[in-house]
Amino acid sequence: MKKRKDSFWGIHCDYHAQPWMGTVGKTLCEDDIRKICRELKPDFWQIDCKGHFGYATYPTKCGNAMPDFAFDTLEMWRRVTREEGVALYMHYSGVWDEKYCREHPEARALRSDGSYCHAMTYRASKYVDDLLIPQICELAEKYEVDGIWLDGECWASEIDYHPETVEGFIRETGIELPDGAPKNVGDPYFEEYRNYNRELFRRYVRHYVDTIHEKYPDLQLTSNWIFSIHMPEPVSAGVDFLSGDNMPSDSLFSARYVSRYMPQQNMPWDIMGMGQRYASKGVVELLPEHPVQVMQQAAAVISLGGAFQVGLSQLFDGSPNTVNLLSLKEVAEFMKAREPFCFKGRVIPQAAMLISTYDRYLESDRLFVLGDIDSKRGLTALLCDSGQSFELVSEHSIKENINRFAMLVVPETIKELHPDTVKLLLDYARDGGNLVLVGTKTCEIFASHGAPFTVGEIEDNLPEGRFLCQQNEPKDQRFWYTDGKTVGGVMYPKRIVPTGEHEVVAHLCYSIKTEKHPFAVIMPWHSGKIAAIGADLGTEYNKSSQYLHRDLMKLIAGKLYTPLARIERSLGHLEIVCLEKNGRLMLQLVNGNGNHNNINCSTEDFIPPVVDIRISVATDRAPEKILLQPDGRELAFEYKNGRAYFDIDRVYIHSIAEIVK
Repeated sequence: MKKRKDSFWGIHCDYHAQPWMGTVGKTLCEDDIRKICRELKPDFWQIDCKGHFGYATYPTKCGNAMPDFAFDTLEMWRRVTREEGVALYMHYSGVWDEKYCREHPEARALRSDGSYCHAMTYRASKYVDDLLIPQICELAEKYEVDGIWLDGECWASEIDYHPETVEGFIRETGIELPDGAPKNVGDPYFEEYRNYNRELFRRYVRHYVDTIHEKYPDLQLTSNWIFSIHMPEPVSAGVDFLSGDNMPSDSLFSARYVSRYMPQQNMPWDIMGMGQRYASKGVVELLPEHPVQVMQQAAAVISLGGAFQVGLSQLFDGSPNTVNLLSLKEVAEFMKAREPFCFKGRVIPQAAMLISTYDRYLESDRLFVLGDIDSKRGLTALLCDSGQSFELVSEHSIKENINRFAMLVVPETIKELHPDTVKLLLDYARDGGNLVLVGTKTCEIFASHGAPFTVGEIEDNLPEGRFLCQQNEPKDQRFWYTDGKTVGGVMYPKRIVPTGEHEVVAHLCYSIKTEKHPFAVIMPWHSGKIAAIGADLGTEYNKSSQYLHRDLMKLIAGKLYTPLARIERSLGHLEIVCLEKNGRLMLQLVNGNGNHNNINCSTEDFIPPVVDIRISVATDRAPEKILLQPDGRELAFEYKNGRAYFDIDRVYIHSIAEIVK
């Protein structure tokens, strides 16, 4: 079987079993497992082992098994997958365990108000040594599983107020707490206390990973979403790979956002795209996605060099949902055809967008959680739809080599940026970099640190130019903005007032005939440039995208730098990633069309192709040939002024332009 680092395509199934679901294995049969392995040919299969309710779905000796089994189902899973050459991983709920918390109430996290969390253990409890480690060792010893994917971990962890946690904080930090542990944002030492709890989570993971690896060094372990966009920090535990499960809604925007963070961590990684979607807004029922929707999610992941797994629920007795799984044969073929041109590729640095660990951890009301992501996810989508090849980066990965990026974008700040980060970014621009600041708070922070502009309020004495969509609408809610050719709307903007040489690329106005105010401005800054945009375009695009948003971003980026590969034209949303693999440039082209972010569209069987495409790529000499993969079709091109220009008639979901030199 392949190791996880060598696995490109996988299946994930879980169902968070509870006793009312009945006999485990009642309808499970060997032929179903074998048929899915042979039809879909996954490199690995993750199945349920213990979900959030705490019941093990195999006849464990650890005391938390489901009440009734038809037979030892896990023995069958292991035997058949081994015979079929498919690695077997266990979905195991870690921090979140309702059954254990119910039977061991002292292991529950203690909240600041004195109440106990009903299902989340705290990191220093006996749970990890009493159940988690022994049970994983049992899985390795008796069933010889290939690895464990621990769910309900960083994102399920809570700040703990047990006396031993408070005492540990005082002992390790030297900070006295005469009034007790800080309970709320703004309390003295609250952030220090929350950071201490984050460190306790890291220690918890290190403890079980190191303990299990010492006994079973080949067992591959990860904690769901650790060191990812939800926990944006350096890798500091010995997990074997990074992984996370995408939300079953807004699938393409989400897949783009979470995947673009992973390459900077220099670890094997994969993303689980859900093969199901909410039936309608506010309804938790899940419907299976059409294969084209799954392939679009997959394309957003594999175009960055990562691996992809599709997630579908098991039936209540632990049997695989054969109907839904076998419908994904087209997805399996799609994945296998693209593996040679994507997997383990390296993203060539072009542009980057900052995901500030400092700001993310300040904005969250918990330890590790999504928080306010509209500005980040929306700006990610906007950059993708504007044809930018870029990564998401945090402070730890740009501190030493920030100059590898030709353009660096800072999204709207929710709380604050560390002064050292602001200085690093201003120095980057000073030394020749191109810095793009998006959002009023972000612009105000940089203006206060010496950037060549100030941020001004919008006078509200001309209300007639606002969109009159509601009665008594706040005067500062929505305004016109224009690039001189077209007009759009923007929420809660502020004026950018340059203090020196500048170029205005978009204006604010109360109406298209009234005085205009600078809204998006490009300013020289020593050897580089700073572009400032006086509104949170990320949140705007996430909630209500406008084509003018894309036009504005294309205009600004085009004035700042010339990318390695550029979309000269396309009809439809085309995403591009410059990926290097085996010494060759593999331009990843992803179709961004469709209703993926439409809450009123659950499933669909058609995504309009992107057509009439022209791309140029910089090369030091004319390529030997350009191949459209995975079809192997040679493309005609012309070479002039150091760039090769070629046309593609259409991209259905995902194609690769391989530049052969």
